[in-house]
Amino acid sequence: MKTFSLVLTSLAIAISGMAHGAEIDAKYIQRIGSVNQVSAAPLSKSAHADALRANLVAQLSQANHASKVTVFNQPLSWQAASTKVEGEGWLVYQVTMSTDRFTQGTLTVKGLENPQVYLNGQLVKSADKVELELTNGDYHLVVLADGQAQDSEFSLDWQGKSEVDNLDFTSQKTQRVSAEQLFDSKVISGLTLSPNGKYLLQSTIEYQASQGDTPIQVTELRKLSDNSVMYRWQDNRPSSAVWSSDSSQLVFVANKKIQLLNVADLSINVVATDMDNVSGLQWLGGTVLFSWEKPFKADEKATSKRFQALEDRWSYWRNNSQLYQVDVASGFIRQLTDNKVSSSLLDSNADKGKLLLTRSPVDYAQPAHGVTQLIELTLADLSETMMGEYRSFNSALYADDGMYITAGPRFMDGRGIQDPNLEVNDYDGQLYWRDAKGNVSALSKEFDPSIGSITKLENDDLIVTVTEGDRAPLYLFDKSKKHFNRIDTGVDMIDGFSVAIEQSTPTLVFAGTSATAPQKAYKMKVNSSRKQLLFDSQQLSYANTRLGKIEDFDFTNTHGHNIDGRVYLPADFDARKKYPALVYYYGGTSPVGRHFTGRWPFNLWAAQGYVVYVVQPNGATGYGQAFSGRHVNAWGKYSADDIIEGTKAFLNAYPSVDAKRVGNMGASYGGFMTMYLATKTDIFAASMSHAGISNLSSYWGHGWWGYGYSGVASRGSFPWNNPELYIEQSPLYHADKITTPLLLIHGNADTNVPVGESHYMYTALKLLGKEVELVEFNDQDHHINTRQARFDWWNTTMAWFDMKLKDEPQWWNSIYPETKEE
Repeated sequence: MKTFSLVLTSLAIAISGMAHGAEIDAKYIQRIGSVNQVSAAPLSKSAHADALRANLVAQLSQANHASKVTVFNQPLSWQAASTKVEGEGWLVYQVTMSTDRFTQGTLTVKGLENPQVYLNGQLVKSADKVELELTNGDYHLVVLADGQAQDSEFSLDWQGKSEVDNLDFTSQKTQRVSAEQLFDSKVISGLTLSPNGKYLLQSTIEYQASQGDTPIQVTELRKLSDNSVMYRWQDNRPSSAVWSSDSSQLVFVANKKIQLLNVADLSINVVATDMDNVSGLQWLGGTVLFSWEKPFKADEKATSKRFQALEDRWSYWRNNSQLYQVDVASGFIRQLTDNKVSSSLLDSNADKGKLLLTRSPVDYAQPAHGVTQLIELTLADLSETMMGEYRSFNSALYADDGMYITAGPRFMDGRGIQDPNLEVNDYDGQLYWRDAKGNVSALSKEFDPSIGSITKLENDDLIVTVTEGDRAPLYLFDKSKKHFNRIDTGVDMIDGFSVAIEQSTPTLVFAGTSATAPQKAYKMKVNSSRKQLLFDSQQLSYANTRLGKIEDFDFTNTHGHNIDGRVYLPADFDARKKYPALVYYYGGTSPVGRHFTGRWPFNLWAAQGYVVYVVQPNGATGYGQAFSGRHVNAWGKYSADDIIEGTKAFLNAYPSVDAKRVGNMGASYGGFMTMYLATKTDIFAASMSHAGISNLSSYWGHGWWGYGYSGVASRGSFPWNNPELYIEQSPLYHADKITTPLLLIHGNADTNVPVGESHYMYTALKLLGKEVELVEFNDQDHHINTRQARFDWWNTTMAWFDMKLKDEPQWWNSIYPETKEE
């Protein structure tokens, strides 16, 4: 559902106080019509009446800032609703309204034939009385009717459910951001640029209320010079698409086939059929390499399962994936690897006829309780050479005289560690060089940002994604100078990018966002700051949206560490007022990035009247190895102090925040932090933990990845050799110290942090007589991703804080009426 705003040129200053039932003054309402449109049947009599109305309202909503609208060459003008209706035909009325709290009531439409009530472009009900439940936000109300009723005056009446259910009418030309905008708006989900920089494969995703949880996904082949569309897929979209080295062909998987698009004439040829579970395509001369997975088929008659390893809890672990090669000209396919352990392709070298691949056999001998084998395969005889076995390894790429490797600081016996006297975090990615003789050197030891992915250019320089504080920029690594240069993209967070690797001065295309800036996509030269806009979500979906300001807020903790943070202010912030606040953190091994939207919508919370403080406590990557190393064997020891200190500093710096109305929340490790903080402080008036860990031992032994993550976060520590860590840092063992009202949210299909982690804490607090709520989301895993579930999750969270921090329980009681006191 899209949220639209409108201009009401005749509106005066905002009014409110309509809870006891009143007719909405006609000066706040605009009308088009009557419109006697020549048609075989009127709107209400058409065989597709609902669709005709929906399309009409959608178009009128999008055009509501225009004084005139043209329908079948007939100019129509918005006019005051108080003017006399002339002639017969359909009518449409519009009014904007807003509320600063959850509001319930009845809208009554009088004097119209067959009224249809739409809210923000979506049909609410076809009736003259409509029940509305409005969350804190701005709304565009449209009433479409077949005509004016005889002997009856038109009016819109509002009857609030109680004295607090007021509506305001405003002349604002912009609206606060909505949940629907943040989730539904079209964004770029994939970019693949041809090596010569002429062609771009671009994928987008968006949602519409009428489609529910099913996204609308489109992939287009575009000519980069003018951004024109050459070819378009919506059904059977291409996956694993990759360009040939001469940019003349694009190979991809679609409809269980490997297909080849020839750019010259846009013809498509099928290279191979019956290609189910194929991925990871790479060109190698006139052939294509790919991974082909064979799913494990369980015995349907079996009544039990004997686990073969800790990994066997993973639903996909018994599947086996191996490497294959298809000759594009003949379609002949040969198998390149055959192993009980899946083989993963990293890179290929056509000149030397070599492939780089990895395997991960079961090996728990050392933390993080897994091992990666780096293997080189010779295509001539399919012989394999083991290049090494590593417990801290991410990826590798061939270069002319060696290879690049990304791995943790402990790679090659700690080759990447800055200071051997300090603990390091294995998730803090580093860049290495392995020469032709096998000698390895660290390239990023003195580079604080954490290395992510690497893309090699023709001259062996790299485009590198990094985590740098709470930002995710791109860097160019100059091989000859062994130097990192930040690329001036102008955005905080890179969502995706692609580069023309064969140009002397490569062209870069990328999509990204900033904390208060929706997604944009640009093209630019790697060595320049000049950019050309390719895609703008701001204009598509947020042109009439107003956002609050964001301010950086750092402080120095008692240990002398700089703790990064940022503050979001409400859209209509007034420093003379007192606001409730929300404090958000992760506390785990990565910072909270400056994404515009996502699962944690800071801009939405600010739009709903909260000052939002995002703090980056010790333990996060992107701030240097010493900072990230404080994550290891800590489990809240440093992070909790940083969050408490930071919250106090934030309150001192922002007198407009009511210190008695501050809430806190986090998810996963941040959910653990929320529960842990509740045992350490009463600075917060209400808390929410999503998918949090309450018992370190149970998460370590039961979560699908618990043993592996604990191999980093609790490196070398186990319940038998360090019980103090597993007990003293587990919130469950200190539940009796909790005094803060706590909301626990969990997906009941969570495999990462099993739902029992919230149940343990819920049971403890219930038995202790503490204030606690537990809300499970059915069939949801660690992340709540489906559209309606996401909205329900956001609403549950904000209804909880409205109840506890604003003394407004109505929203919570509407969602969960069984909790209402009789």
